[in-house]
Amino acid sequence: MDREIIILVVGAVLCLGVLYWMLAGNEASRLRTQYFLQVRLPRDEAEKSLARHLAGLQERHPGKSEAWYLRQVLADLRRDRR
Repeated sequence: MDREIIILVVGAVLCLGVLYWMLAGNEASRLRTQYFLQVRLPRDEAEKSLARHLAGLQERHPGKSEAWYLRQVLADLRRDRR
């Protein structure tokens, strides 16, 4: 009985971990797409611009997730357009 519960708990934790990993990757992809739609540059220039922004943020705020950096870039873009 106890062994079955442990197996169920471990399985649930693994499932939640995989789900989180999948959703986190999807968020970064969605944010990248949102950036490319908002900037009015050809795709190759937009990719270079995004890479520069991400590199600057990664220097100033190391250890954050890719989605965090992308959210900051989009927030800066919205702020600068006001």
